[in-house]
Amino acid sequence: MKLDIAKALKKEREQRVSAGLYDWTQIHFSYNSNHIEGSSITLNQTGQLYETQNFIADTDQLIRADDAIETKNHFKLLDYVLDTVDEPLTIDYLKHLHFLLKRHTSDEDNPSKKVGDFKNMPNIIGGTINSVDTVPPEAVPNKLNELLKWWDNQANKDLATYATFHYRFERIHPFSDGNGRIGRMLLFKKRCHFKQMPIIILDQDRPYYIRGLQEFERQPGYLVDTLGNGMDTYETVVKHIYGQNFERLSCKEDKHGLTMQNKNQPKR
Repeated sequence: MKLDIAKALKKEREQRVSAGLYDWTQIHFSYNSNHIEGSSITLNQTGQLYETQNFIADTDQLIRADDAIETKNHFKLLDYVLDTVDEPLTIDYLKHLHFLLKRHTSDEDNPSKKVGDFKNMPNIIGGTINSVDTVPPEAVPNKLNELLKWWDNQANKDLATYATFHYRFERIHPFSDGNGRIGRMLLFKKRCHFKQMPIIILDQDRPYYIRGLQEFERQPGYLVDTLGNGMDTYETVVKHIYGQNFERLSCKEDKHGLTMQNKNQPKR
C-alpha cells in the first residue's frame, strides 16, 4: 500500500495535532519556498506567524509587508492544495493558486501585475546575468495547455518527469510574480496525488536549484538531483514522526483517528 501523505496531513489538521508533520510542513514549506524568492521573514518568524499570527522583528530588521502577507497566504495555499489534491490541473486551477498566494499584496494595486491571472507583460528568469526569456503573455494559455496535456500523457511519474514538468512550467513563467512558489506547490500536490513522497526544496539548496533550472537542457540531472534531495529531506521528517514503517502510513489509524509514533509529545 502506498503512503498517503495528504490524508495524514489533513487528519493532523482536523485533530489539531501539535508539532506533527502538518505543522512542520506548513512552517518549513512556507519559509523555504518564500525565502528562495528573497523573503525577509526568518524561519523562527514564520513559525510565530503560523502559531500566533504575529512575530517579533529582529534588531534593525527591515520587514517588507508583502513578505509577511505571502508567508500567511502560503499556509492557506497549502491547505487548499491538500483539500483539492485529487483535482486535475487546469488553467482555472492554476489561476486560483496564484490568487491565494498573492491576494492582499501590493501587486493588487500595481497595473503591471496580475493577481489570479496570467501576466500582461513579458518577464524573464534571473537577473541581468544568465537571464532567460520566457513565453510571451499572449502564448501562455496555449503553452500551459500543451504542458498539462503532456503531463497527463506521461505514464512514468518519476523524478525525471517531475523535473521536466517543473522546468517547462518555469520557462513558461505564466504569472507576473510567484511562478517559483506555484511551481513548487504543484510538485507537492502531484507527488501527494500519486501517493509519492513529497518534495520540499530547502533555501540552503537554492544555488543547486537555480543551477538545475539554468542548466536543464544541457544537464537535466542537476535538477533531478535537487528534487531528489528535497524528497529525502521530507522523507527524513516523515520517518522521525511516523517511524520506520512509514510506508504503511495510510493504515496507521485507530478508532480515534490518526496514530502517531510521538503522539504523546508535549503541546506547544
